[in-house]
Amino acid sequence: MKKLFSMILAAATMVACGTTNKMVINGDLSMLDRAAADSKVELRISGTEETLATTTLDANKCFTAEVTLPADDFVLVIVNDTPLLELITDGQDISFNYDAETQNVNVEGTPYNTILSDIKNEFYTMMDALYTCQSEEEAEAKFAEIGAFIEAKFVENKDNLAGLNLLQYVVYYGNADRLSEYFDMVNPEFAHTALYKEFAKQAANAKNTAIGADLVDIALADAEGNIIKVSELCNAGKWVLVDFWATWCGPCRGEIPHLVEAYAEFAPKGLEIYGITFDRNGDTEKWQNFVKENNMTWVNVWGTDENGRWSAGEAYNVSSIPSNFLFSPEGKLVAKNLRGEEVKKVLSEHIQ
Repeated sequence: MKKLFSMILAAATMVACGTTNKMVINGDLSMLDRAAADSKVELRISGTEETLATTTLDANKCFTAEVTLPADDFVLVIVNDTPLLELITDGQDISFNYDAETQNVNVEGTPYNTILSDIKNEFYTMMDALYTCQSEEEAEAKFAEIGAFIEAKFVENKDNLAGLNLLQYVVYYGNADRLSEYFDMVNPEFAHTALYKEFAKQAANAKNTAIGADLVDIALADAEGNIIKVSELCNAGKWVLVDFWATWCGPCRGEIPHLVEAYAEFAPKGLEIYGITFDRNGDTEKWQNFVKENNMTWVNVWGTDENGRWSAGEAYNVSSIPSNFLFSPEGKLVAKNLRGEEVKKVLSEHIQ
């Protein structure tokens, strides 16, 4: 009898592991101006090229599609080749509609979609308030409030897919330095999702930017095509400020006078700046001319790959610029994201 029970249990487990989520997704886009009858609608597993269903909007600008997924996941709704929203699936039917007045998408069907929708609507309201701030101090306080809100909502939902989705908001609006800590809270049963895999990579890279971390080397070409490694500069006894920037970035341009002044004072004492531009492909001449015109006499290299990605910054989790990282001659990270007068202040603390 015990053997028979074990066989039944094993069979049940196999069935459970092989189950799939089938659901119907209904969308009402009657209030979405950029959509029209016969507009193409594609449902895709987020972060992949796997299409689950393709259909078109009917005369009322609505659609119905049945999809099947191997497990709970995120589904991206794409209208006329433009992403519209991301849905959380768990086998239950889902309905959503676009509200032109609020410019929000209202989702019904699964508890986690409702949770995520409510959080994002509150987030958007807070962002609207941020744009109306009358002073820099007021804006900084509001931004901090938004970050704290997002982090708290993530922690509340760390065991479900709504929380995993919110983790990307934490990176941009919360404390990105705690990404590894937050990622460790995420339920590992979501490891099959593309978003989990992306954050797993980012969390690993986040350890590279913790103060005291060892240098992760970068080797890029300068304007003459010479490959220059950051490690070579450190090995030569230099303090190296790895600076990610671009000519099209206003805040980056605002930092250049501070870097020029700092370089003039500290280069004779052992500083080198390793400037990595994220200029767009085809703008090489513009970059070179800008460097000369602005007296950027330090090491300058090209950081955008042939596909236009900022691949040079991946190991440092660079998602926005300007970003910089100060390494000691021993290849240890001692400071990061220095701005304005802070550049000279921190350099004076380390370079005598």
